[in-house]
Amino acid sequence: MGIYGEAVFPKVGFKQLLIGAFFGAVLMLAIYQLPVILSVRYGIDIWVWLKSVFGHKGVTFMTVVIIVINFPWYAVCADLFASSMGNLAGLFGVTLPGWTHLALQLLCVAAGTIIAYRGVTSITFTTRILVPLLLALGVVVVIVGFTSVPFDTIWNYKPDTSAYPKSIIPYIISIEANFAFVITLVGGMAEVPRLTRKESSGFWAGVLGQGAAGSFFVVVGAVMAIAMNHVTGEMIDDPTLMLATLSVPALAFSSLLLVAFANIGTQAVGSYIYGVMLKTSFRKADYRLLIMILAVYVGILCVWGKIIEYFGSFLTVSACVYAPLAALLFVDFFFVRKQKLSLRGAYGLGKSTVYDYTGGFNIVGLACVAAGCAMSLLIYNPLSGEIHSMTLFRLTPTGFSFLGTGVLYYVLSIIPPVRRYILRDRDEVTV
Repeated sequence: MGIYGEAVFPKVGFKQLLIGAFFGAVLMLAIYQLPVILSVRYGIDIWVWLKSVFGHKGVTFMTVVIIVINFPWYAVCADLFASSMGNLAGLFGVTLPGWTHLALQLLCVAAGTIIAYRGVTSITFTTRILVPLLLALGVVVVIVGFTSVPFDTIWNYKPDTSAYPKSIIPYIISIEANFAFVITLVGGMAEVPRLTRKESSGFWAGVLGQGAAGSFFVVVGAVMAIAMNHVTGEMIDDPTLMLATLSVPALAFSSLLLVAFANIGTQAVGSYIYGVMLKTSFRKADYRLLIMILAVYVGILCVWGKIIEYFGSFLTVSACVYAPLAALLFVDFFFVRKQKLSLRGAYGLGKSTVYDYTGGFNIVGLACVAAGCAMSLLIYNPLSGEIHSMTLFRLTPTGFSFLGTGVLYYVLSIIPPVRRYILRDRDEVTV
């Protein structure tokens, strides 16, 4: 899975991984999540605001693109669910028929979709149970990992980095893995925070909930991989296999229940988030119909059966798109539109056409997204691992794309003809 596998199968020391996981993730989240305060303040999704950046048709185009390239993640969750079930059955001497893998994948998708179909109340209930249980499982895994092998084996872990021409490269790649992973959360960053009552709550819930908790599970994965490598000679990150190998099968069975629940819960939350995203663009479509369309998409990917093989490519493309998207939202909200928007224009109420731009597309915003994608790919090829510019690579591909796109958009916004084009809403500002 290329650069994104570095967080779980570390190419840096364990202490470096701790710094990169927590500092890298929280730093990126603390910056790009700031515009989430608009969702709490106005009770709207960021995709309503982004109509000013991309235009009515442009934001629909971007929404569909992001879902196509990022929603395959939930097919991976379904595959992990099926694999864990198969692995556990194998531990107890039961060999499942080959067709059951697909059946279990589809079961995971169906169960998650049913939860999402019931709406935000079911999602809230699910996450209130899911998060504490997963954190407890993570603590157990860390304890088992550190007690099953000598403490120094994990704490002083040093990977073989001889394949890299410079020793700093694997560390930058580790930081990039965390940057790129958390930046992919921008598309759905407002769906839950917009339901909170305080702007600070909506902001810190995303930063600490996704940053600290997410980084914790990156570290958990690393502990598992290092411990299993020490015992079996293989980097294995399946918690069921790890707990069965390093502890007792009963504990592995308990972990299976949590892992299964986690993947179903992840499917449910993802379906809800992306369903809300689609509802923002397709206002007349029924939310439940959109949820079913997403389920069919994931189901087709499961039937296809090659999502794991090509998942690195999906993540590569999504990270390239998300970084400029996050930059545009940040710069537009704070520096260009300065937290003022025409809600009539955003929702297409009355005769407002301020966000129609050029045939429904804001060519400036879309051009900046294309430029941001190019910035990332021009300094690093995540598929081949080739570095085109070591100087810029130190900023990480995602970091450079975020900074470069933000600067480009701001500079364009102060050019008089461009400024008149993108700020045609000033006479209709309502919030």
